[in-house]
Amino acid sequence: MKTFKLLLYLFLFLAYTSAASQNLTLIGEIVDRFKNTSIPYATIGVKGKSFGTVADENGRFSFTIPATAVSDEEQVIVSCVGYKSVETTVSALKQGHQLISLPSAQINLNEVTVKARKVKTKSFGRTGNSTMMVSNMYTENNLVSDELAKEQGTIIKLDEEVLLKDFNMYVVFNRFKYVKFRLNIYSVKDGLPDKSLLKEDIRFDVTEKKGWVKVDLSNYHIFLEGQDKVAVTIQWLKSEAIEGNRKSFAISAVPVPSRSVFFRDKSQDQWKEVSPSYLSFYLTADSYKGKNINAPSETPQTEAYVLPDSLKYLRFLAMQTPINLQSKHRYGDSLEVGNYVNVNSAKLYYEMYGQGEPLLLLHGNGQSISAFSQQIASLSKHFRVIAVDTRAHGKSLDDVKVKLTYDLFASDMKLLLDSLNMKQVNILGWSDGGNTALKMALNHPEYVKNIAIMGANLFPDNTALESGLLELFNKQLEELEGKKEEQSLNRARLLRLLLNEPQMSYKDMSAIRVPVLVMAGEHDVILESHTKAIADSIKGAKLIIFRDASHYAPQEIPIEFNKAALQFFAPQSSNL
Repeated sequence: MKTFKLLLYLFLFLAYTSAASQNLTLIGEIVDRFKNTSIPYATIGVKGKSFGTVADENGRFSFTIPATAVSDEEQVIVSCVGYKSVETTVSALKQGHQLISLPSAQINLNEVTVKARKVKTKSFGRTGNSTMMVSNMYTENNLVSDELAKEQGTIIKLDEEVLLKDFNMYVVFNRFKYVKFRLNIYSVKDGLPDKSLLKEDIRFDVTEKKGWVKVDLSNYHIFLEGQDKVAVTIQWLKSEAIEGNRKSFAISAVPVPSRSVFFRDKSQDQWKEVSPSYLSFYLTADSYKGKNINAPSETPQTEAYVLPDSLKYLRFLAMQTPINLQSKHRYGDSLEVGNYVNVNSAKLYYEMYGQGEPLLLLHGNGQSISAFSQQIASLSKHFRVIAVDTRAHGKSLDDVKVKLTYDLFASDMKLLLDSLNMKQVNILGWSDGGNTALKMALNHPEYVKNIAIMGANLFPDNTALESGLLELFNKQLEELEGKKEEQSLNRARLLRLLLNEPQMSYKDMSAIRVPVLVMAGEHDVILESHTKAIADSIKGAKLIIFRDASHYAPQEIPIEFNKAALQFFAPQSSNL
C-alpha cells in the first residue's frame, strides 16, 4: 500500500512538473523612464495574440502562457495612454523579472481657439437602455480566469468639431463590489479602431449594480476636430468580487443593422467585429461645427432594430465560450448530414447528429439551425438530434405568399417526423421554436414525449413582452411596405408572425400532459411574470430563470443552458 502511494505521489509530481514546464510565466515592472515612478495599469500583450495582462497599481505584472503558443522572437508590446509604447520579446521576459521603462509621449498640441459662435450640446451614440441581448465583459464560465485587458466598444458618429463633456454606458447587471475600467477613444481606419486620440489616461470605477454610469470628461479637455466617427471602448483593469456572488458584468445591447461591437481579449490581440449589435454607449459633447447646429435640441429617436438572422456571435454576447470551430460539421450548412423533406408545399432543410432518443431542436424567429451551434455537439452525445430550419428560415424554402402561423409550423414538424418514422420525440424550442413546441403538444400530443422551451410566449402583448418591443416590430414592418423583393416579403411575414401570434391562453396550457421545462433569461424580452405564469399553468412544469442572461441564454451561457436541458431530458446523462 505504501509503495502504491509513493508511486501515486511520484506520478502526480511528474504530471505537475511536466505541465509547469509547458507554460511560461512572464513577470516584470513598468516605470516612467524619466521620473522612475511606477506606471499603474499599463498593458502588456503579445503582438497579434490573445496573451497578456494589465499591470497592477504599482506597475507590476505577471501572466502565464503556453510555451508552445509563442516563439522566443515574438514581440511583446508594453503601452499606456500618455506614453510611447515599448517593444520587447518573449525571450527577454523569459530571463526573469524585467524592469521596463516607458518614455512620455511627445504630444504636439495645436492651439485650439474657440471663437464666439453657436454651440449646441448634443448626445452621440445609443442613448436607449432597452436590452435585447447583454454584452458580458466577464462571466464565471470563462475557461481563462484572467480577464485583465479585455476590451470592447463601438463606433460612434460625431460632428466635425466637438468638445467632449462625458461618457455614458448602461450597466444591465454588476455582481462585483467594483470594476475599474479604462476609457479608450480611437480614430477609425478601415472600419476598425486604430490610434488613440487621448493624451491622458482615463480610468473609472463602476460600483453601480444597474443603470447608467457617467464618466465626467470635462477636466480632460478632449477637443476632437475632423473626426466624423470614433471608436469608444472600455478596458477591464481590475475588479473585486463579492464572496458568494457570481462574477458577472454586462452592458445593454440590441441587434441593430449596420451597427457593430468590437472586442479583443488582450491589448495586442486582433480586433473582432460582431454585427448586428449596438451597445448602450454615448458621448455628450458641445458641438461647434456639424449638422443641424442651428436646429433646436432633439429628443433621441426610438431605435429601430431587427432580430439577428443567426447568432454569429463568436465570443461577443458572453465574450466567453467560443463556438466549437474544430467541429467537422458546419451546423446549418452541412453537405455531409443535410437533407430536405417536402411538407405542406414547403421544402424543409434538416440535419441529424448522434444516436439515442430523438431530440428535435426548434430555433427562433429569423434564426436557423446555426443558432444551436453551441448545443448540438453536447446534446448529440446523448440523443439523436434533429435540427431543422423552420419554413421561411435558413435553407428551407416555401412560397412567400403563405401566411406563417405556429399551427402551420407544428404541422410541418409532424410531417417531418412522419418522414423519419419518429414519434414520442423530445423537443427543445427557443423563442418562436418554444411556441411551436407548445403547439405540437396541443395539436399533436402523440408526437411529444418531453418539452423544454426557452423564451416562449403565449400571446403578443405588453403583459407578455418587454415594453416597446411590439412598437419596434411595427416600425420595421412599416419600413418594408411597398417592397417587392423576396427577402423583404419574407421579412415582413416574419414580423407579422411576431405581431399577431401566438394566440394561446393559460387555460390551453392545462391540456398539456407531458413533462415541460420552462426557461427564460433574467433579462429576457419575455417578461418574467409571463414566463412564470406559463409554468404555473402547466401541471408539473419546472421553471428555470437564468441569472445574468437574456433572451439569448443558449449562446450567452451555453454550459449552464446545456446542463439544464440534459438534466431535464436525461437526468442520468447530465453528470457524465
